[in-house]
Amino acid sequence: MNLYSQNTDKSEVERLRRRVEELEKREKQLVKSLRMNKSLHSKILDALPINIFLEDPEGRTIFANQQACKAHGVNMEKLVGKTVFDFFPKAIASRQREIDLEVWEKRTIQTNEVVTEFQGEKCHMLTGKTIIHLEESNQDYLLGFGLDITDLKNAEEKISHMAYHDALTGLPNRWFIKTCLRDCHSSTDEIDKMKGVLLLDLDHFKVINDSLGHEAGDQLLQAVANRLRGVIHADNVLARFGGDEFIILMPQILSPDDVFKVSNEILKVMKEPFSIYGRSFTISPSIGISLHPVHSEDMENLIKYADLAMYHSKEQGRNCYSLFTPLMKENAISRMNMLTK
Repeated sequence: MNLYSQNTDKSEVERLRRRVEELEKREKQLVKSLRMNKSLHSKILDALPINIFLEDPEGRTIFANQQACKAHGVNMEKLVGKTVFDFFPKAIASRQREIDLEVWEKRTIQTNEVVTEFQGEKCHMLTGKTIIHLEESNQDYLLGFGLDITDLKNAEEKISHMAYHDALTGLPNRWFIKTCLRDCHSSTDEIDKMKGVLLLDLDHFKVINDSLGHEAGDQLLQAVANRLRGVIHADNVLARFGGDEFIILMPQILSPDDVFKVSNEILKVMKEPFSIYGRSFTISPSIGISLHPVHSEDMENLIKYADLAMYHSKEQGRNCYSLFTPLMKENAISRMNMLTK
């Protein structure tokens, strides 16, 4: 081998060596980049305050982010390979698997609000599931997320309760009772059933309220509400209609006698003296009654007629009940005409 050939071989070896070093460097950079991307993606998924998970077609967990692991109280290694039946109660797991199969069938994203359970504690979740396809492996997976909306649901329930309940007595308010009346009117099953509406007002409540103060008046209203709760039956609705007025809806009665019986029970329990600030006194109710569909099929009219009957009870000496009659309406119209002349 001549000198030229030797130099050529050395140059080729050197070129190959540099090429190998270059490839090794590029490989290290690529591996580093892949690790950085994987770490970044993992940190992004773990930073999200929602449960994120991946399942195979059989429902086995392939991946779960940190929030999902935290919800179950285990690390990802203990979740991988498990199905919903391994960490949810059977009823909840069965429902979740039904949703999964529906997603697999339709292959479109689906969102649901569900009641589920993590580590024995029930919670409300907003869930979403869809199917993703990985080109590299030519496999499909179910990607899902779950956002805990328990606090939101509790807040909604609290707001709803505040909107439809009286803060002083804890009873439903006039908006609640009007909703009940509207529902009764719109329900085809309830239209033909006889119903009773009782509206009662506390006689001379203003005198007690003004003489003992508003706090005493509030205590009296709370005490009256408690007594009325003990009179009505489970299917009746008792509400504070405003001020010192209470209303009772009896959604299903057989005859007017059912309403008269409740009215007599109210008069009876109200005879017992009340004790406020160490003082004992009695307060009587005046009660007005209207009946559906005898007096009207319109629920708003029923309240108006019960109100007219209540004022008739006051005219009759108070501490009694009166059933609405058309004459009461005629007298009210006559009084109105006299005032507007």
